[in-house]
Amino acid sequence: MTHPSSTRRTFLTSSIATVAIAPALVAESVQPAESEEVKSFLRRWDEAWAKHDGIALAALHTEDAVTVNRFGTVLQGRAAVEKALGFLHGPGGPFHNTVAPPLELLIQRTIAVGVIAVQAKWQNPVMNPSGKIDPAAANNMIATFVLVQGRSGWLASEVNMTNVEKMDLPFSNPGQKPA
Repeated sequence: MTHPSSTRRTFLTSSIATVAIAPALVAESVQPAESEEVKSFLRRWDEAWAKHDGIALAALHTEDAVTVNRFGTVLQGRAAVEKALGFLHGPGGPFHNTVAPPLELLIQRTIAVGVIAVQAKWQNPVMNPSGKIDPAAANNMIATFVLVQGRSGWLASEVNMTNVEKMDLPFSNPGQKPA
């Protein structure tokens, strides 16, 4: 029978060993080719959004992708993403005639071989509680993508859209303070 302190010691030792070798498994910097691939992904996203093409937007996701929109709605799988975006961008959908500026790459980090985390600045039209868009107002947002490299290029495995409310805090980033 294994003693609890022995089990804890084994767990602790294996955890330390894992942390020690993890840097060898993770790329230290983003390679120039990956940077161009990320920019290409963001351009394809922008183009599909501008065309209000829910199918093309969904095609930028892996089959098992998880998306959390700015309202906290969780979508699991490409089919759910396609259904939601098809409604949102389809005739009569709230985004059918909207215009959004292009995504602006803020940060990208290689997490592991074939996995990149990306944060991009974006603006999206304000949606009122009624589900109607206010074309005169926009939400500042951060779009976070976890991109995985597959046979057909880089696809989003995770997408998280977050509205940004600027606050003047002691730890605020430059540009985070209210205008």
